[in-house]
Amino acid sequence: MSANSLLIMLSVLFFTGSAKTQSLPLKRVSKTLYSTIIDMDRQVFEAYNKCDLDKFEEFFTRDVEFFHDRTGYTESRHDLMKSMKSLCENGGLLRQLVSAQVYPLDFYGAVEIGTHRFYKLTNGKKELISSARFINIWKKDDDDWKIARVVSYDHKNL
Repeated sequence: MSANSLLIMLSVLFFTGSAKTQSLPLKRVSKTLYSTIIDMDRQVFEAYNKCDLDKFEEFFTRDVEFFHDRTGYTESRHDLMKSMKSLCENGGLLRQLVSAQVYPLDFYGAVEIGTHRFYKLTNGKKELISSARFINIWKKDDDDWKIARVVSYDHKNL
C-alpha cells in the first residue's frame, strides 16, 4: 500500500467521522458529477449482482486497494477478482444502495461515501443479511471512471 493511498483513506475517514459533530465546508458537487458516479455505481453493482465477472472487473484500476473490516486487505484487481469468483461460486449476493454522497477530488476524480445492504437469494426470495458503509475513490482518466480505492466498513449482520 502506498503512502499516498493511506493518506487519502485516513483523510476521508477522518473527515467523514468529524462530519457528525461539526459542519465542514465541503465543496459542492455538480449534478453532472453526482449523476455520473451514481450511474457508475449502478453499473458496478449490476455486474456484481449478476456475477458478471468480466464486466465487474472493468470498473477497477489494476492497482485497486480494497480495505474490508471483515475480510482484510486486497491489493490488486487480480486478487479482488479471485474473491469475487469465490463469492459467485457460493451463490453470490445482491447489493442495494441505500444512500450515497459524492464529492469531487480535483485533478483525480471523486469520492463516493454511502451505505448499502446485502441480500442472499434463497429459493428465489431475497433475504436481508447485512448492511455496511463504504467509501469509493473514483479515478478519472480522460472520460473513463474506475474505482481505485475502496473502504468497506461497519458491517452489521441483520
